[in-house]
Amino acid sequence: MTGTAYWHDPVVAEIHATRERLAEHYHHDLLAYSEAAEAHCRALGLHMAEDQHHAARIAPIGVAAACPAQLGGPADASR
Repeated sequence: MTGTAYWHDPVVAEIHATRERLAEHYHHDLLAYSEAAEAHCRALGLHMAEDQHHAARIAPIGVAAACPAQLGGPADASR
């Protein structure tokens, strides 16, 4: 066998580069980035769902996905 072959996808590379630029711009402060992203979405006129229950009420029927706790299952579905 000849060494490990690496797969390169330009879209994935662009996503990683964008994530790094944003991390550097916000000094790796996830809260600052999240607040800026939320403010940007609100400036675009998007409405933010504050919690799962609110999201379920405003989503069209059949689109909202229940969280495991609402289904009576464990909170961690990987168990």
